[in-house]
Amino acid sequence: HSQALLPLLEEFHVPLVGPSTGAMALHDPVNPWVFNVRATYQREAIKAVQHLASLGMTRIAVLQTDDSFGADKGFAAANLKPALLQKFPREKPNFADLASKVKASDAQAVLYIGSSGSVASGVKALRAMGLTLQVVTLSNNASEGFIKLLGDQARGVIVTQVFPNERSINYRLIKEAQDLAKAKGLSGVSPAMVEGFAAAKVLVEGLRRAGPKPTSSGLRDALETMQKYDLGGLEVSYSATNHSGLDFADLSIIGIDGKFMR
Repeated sequence: HSQALLPLLEEFHVPLVGPSTGAMALHDPVNPWVFNVRATYQREAIKAVQHLASLGMTRIAVLQTDDSFGADKGFAAANLKPALLQKFPREKPNFADLASKVKASDAQAVLYIGSSGSVASGVKALRAMGLTLQVVTLSNNASEGFIKLLGDQARGVIVTQVFPNERSINYRLIKEAQDLAKAKGLSGVSPAMVEGFAAAKVLVEGLRRAGPKPTSSGLRDALETMQKYDLGGLEVSYSATNHSGLDFADLSIIGIDGKFMR
């Protein structure tokens, strides 16, 4: 969805700050109008595969949507080859067929790259086939909605994260977000809320630097002056040749209580 905006950003010269995606198409080559505030999916995939390898899992299947989302994987960094690399259509994938292929590959774990609905359906298909292997997915699924879609199959699914634990108040970013949420009567914050909060902070700082009468081009130029801007324990930097922002990646697992645990 963010990739579809790129021609419009170029046509109207409008900065896109903090797209909620780690697709490489928004990082490389550098787009002058896109300012990312999160790590790439490739960075997350590297973190996930390295974690599985550290547990002795070397037969890892990769199931990914056949689009710019799914094209981002980081297997080479772990010096491994996937036991299975299977792309599936964004529309109407056959999850039972995918589960059969995973079973035939004798994989110990599955890296499932796709939308929350697709991954949740895919996990259920794996379990229906009696496969108890470890499932890992990326941060686009770090939401309560994804957990609800998984239902009774949520426990044990690993989800990569691109910001610190939403309960880690030793990060000022998290403490500030929690305090604001509490003031609004919310019980807490989710990983998706933390990502949105960080993006908002970057946008506001960019507008502040752009002066009292900011323009689109002025905002772009102002954002490119950010060097080690402190979000609250995490630093964001941009330049004319680098609009990636952060390179933070971590892992969480869905616990028995239906919450993300680090």
